[in-house]
Amino acid sequence: MDNHVVAKRYRTELSSVKDLLFYFLLIWTAILLVLSWLDFLIPKLEVSEALVTSYLILLGVYIVHKETSRWTGVKLNVMPGELFVYVWWISLLAMLLIGFFIHNEVSSPIRHLTYEVLGAFLLSELSKSLNAYKKGGRNLKEDN
Repeated sequence: MDNHVVAKRYRTELSSVKDLLFYFLLIWTAILLVLSWLDFLIPKLEVSEALVTSYLILLGVYIVHKETSRWTGVKLNVMPGELFVYVWWISLLAMLLIGFFIHNEVSSPIRHLTYEVLGAFLLSELSKSLNAYKKGGRNLKEDN
């Protein structure tokens, strides 16, 4: 088999895996978001640490897959990864504002989840910036 055919097949498979991971993560986010709001509004309910940890591991797998593809030069479909950051931070802000008026606290797992999603996003952005610098850094050095 020709190397170009293998490379094209590899790119196609990587892209489809990333797309499937993104949509699976989107569904998991929606479920966890609903459960988080129930945790916030109904004091008897609690989101388990295992559910939060599993979500963060899945998010990590998605980010590692995306960044590995970027660093190896495999072009993937662009998916709005920052969507997850916005969803969690807007939700946290809403919970904090509502909680202020109804004297309710946001649970620790949900707060930490939000912080960790932001941390994962920042690491991904750092990787993206380093990769862009690596690829275009030679031109930047020549300009200075």
